[in-house]
Amino acid sequence: MLRIIFGTDDLDRVRVAERPDMSMELSLSVHGLVSGRCDPRFQVWRNRLRASWNPRTALLFDLYTPSAIPEFLAVRRDPGATESATAEAPEEPLRDHLRSVGGTRQLSAFARGVAAGDRRARRLLGNVTADYQTRAIDPYRRQIETIVTTDHGRRRRLGEPDRVLASLHPSVSWRRPVLSFPLVGACRHDIRLDGRGLLLQPCVFGPRRPVIARFEDPGQQPVLLYPARISGPLQPEPEPAPSRNLTALLGQTRAAALEAIATHGPCSTKDLAGLLDISTASASEHATVLADSGLTTKDRDGRTVTHRPTPLGRALLSGRLPAPTPAPTPAPTPDSV
Repeated sequence: MLRIIFGTDDLDRVRVAERPDMSMELSLSVHGLVSGRCDPRFQVWRNRLRASWNPRTALLFDLYTPSAIPEFLAVRRDPGATESATAEAPEEPLRDHLRSVGGTRQLSAFARGVAAGDRRARRLLGNVTADYQTRAIDPYRRQIETIVTTDHGRRRRLGEPDRVLASLHPSVSWRRPVLSFPLVGACRHDIRLDGRGLLLQPCVFGPRRPVIARFEDPGQQPVLLYPARISGPLQPEPEPAPSRNLTALLGQTRAAALEAIATHGPCSTKDLAGLLDISTASASEHATVLADSGLTTKDRDGRTVTHRPTPLGRALLSGRLPAPTPAPTPAPTPDSV
């Protein structure tokens, strides 16, 4: 039994995530493959993944146990950024995780290299993670986002934190000040929030019961991963990607920024950062270049800047540049009459 014990201020610091944690979705999806979990809602996903299977993906299985899920696989909008971020994951959490895996079985040569900080093993980890993202996450990104934002809206309408906590899952019991649910096996563990609050993260690929993450570090807010409600099978819905020519012209991230503004706009800089999985500062920089190039416009309301595409930006995305405005016919002069 896991018991999460709330302090005086923790209930006011409970919030439901508005967007999916794609890094955790990727980690949980691999865990589903490792555990052999069969769910008919993911059958199409499994079939498509099997059809495009890269044997090197199995290297990721070396990082898992039935109860240990790595939290250092970092998904970004651009797979190239995913590769870099995962290869450069912080040392301490990575080593701690693999130490726990090594306590249950002998680590593979690949896992030992990753734990030891071997640069070749780290680059391979980043490459395999990015490749898996393009097959298992990116084609389903839009549906994952819809499922999670819908779940967020459903919880938000419940209002009171007590009602939200009580509604999370049939296995969850909420009796102030304790939130509890069964763990695998007969073990018992208590977690005191001590003013950190709790982030409730709906997950598409999560197991059928809640999982607690990021609770060991007293400076971090713990995250309770719980299964989001999925109404039907997970189907690939590829987002319209910018053309290769546009990507070559603007760069991968900037082309994605223009696409995001056109698809989801008008949107704030913070929203744009969330859509691209980049920092707010980076999103602001890309948006400024797009605006200076005449592809988007910026509207300021107080401290909030909102971005929207211009006709030129939309035309560039569609591959059809607007026809040039004809020059006005000069008025006749006396000498030309």
